[in-house]
Amino acid sequence: MTQEGAGPELKKPVVVLAFVSIGLVYSTMLVGVFLSSGPITENGIVCTEWPLCPNGFGPPEDRYLMEYVHRLIAAITAAVVYATAVIVPSRARRAKKVALIAAGLVSLQMLLGLLTVLTILEPLVVASHLSTGISLFAFGLLTFWWAGVWKMR
Repeated sequence: MTQEGAGPELKKPVVVLAFVSIGLVYSTMLVGVFLSSGPITENGIVCTEWPLCPNGFGPPEDRYLMEYVHRLIAAITAAVVYATAVIVPSRARRAKKVALIAAGLVSLQMLLGLLTVLTILEPLVVASHLSTGISLFAFGLLTFWWAGVWKMR
């Protein structure tokens, strides 16, 4: 098999994983914004334990459901962002660089998620959490774009 023939086999999983990654980042942000806007309680947070609510890995009580879902989606998102950073080949330099930055940002997001819970939605922490999520989305989008257009050499 020639090098050109090897390209599409490697390229398609990278592009698909990068696309799934940005979709998950966006979904996590939507649920997070819904939660922090306070639809469930007056202060917008029900579960003040992190990373899991009081039931741990068991089924959440109804009042914890949305926060549990947000944290579950966030954990899956982090895993997919990390996997994307791993699977992007080094020869796709720009895509690899932005995928690694995205992996760093998702790590920062987890820390900011912890602080968001511990400070019970301190506005500066929430704003930092959201803006980092937007940056994460942007770097995921760049990863998707550059992984899709890189040329095999």
